[in-house]
Amino acid sequence: MYCTVSFDARQRASFGLFGILATLLLNACSPSLNWRETRIADTDLTAMMPCKPAHHQRSVPIAGLTVTLHMTACDADGATFAISHAVIPHDSAAPTVLAEWRKVTLSNMNAATATESALSTASPRVSAQGTRGDGNPVTLHGTWFAQGTHVFHAAVYAPAITSEMSETFFSGLKFQ
Repeated sequence: MYCTVSFDARQRASFGLFGILATLLLNACSPSLNWRETRIADTDLTAMMPCKPAHHQRSVPIAGLTVTLHMTACDADGATFAISHAVIPHDSAAPTVLAEWRKVTLSNMNAATATESALSTASPRVSAQGTRGDGNPVTLHGTWFAQGTHVFHAAVYAPAITSEMSETFFSGLKFQ
């Protein structure tokens, strides 16, 4: 036995409108910044990341050392959220490594000026305007810090950085 149901044009239009509204509501429930706690591999650092990060590594020269730089990063809402870290041979080299790392980062983005604000006394947050490799404008909010022989750089790069991006990301940096 088969049952058939027929809808008139008005009912079909109502169901179509319902489908459009349901799609819009579901998209509204999918935030562009889906924050989650992420452990930074081989360190005691955890961070709040707004998307599932990818992990990369490469050898880089810095302050007379060649270190393996480990990067955890993702892109969301037009911004790149990144945490990089390396292990250096002696914690006494950390201030020199961090100063050069900061200088190289700002130079690479052609930052004319950088301003500091208090993230903590040990590692202020730096804001800078510059350009990406492709010539497009970019803003950086970043910090460089160390724990023992581990040196870190945490940053948000975007054409424009909102307070939600910056505050949630930086307040989520915690050592366990």
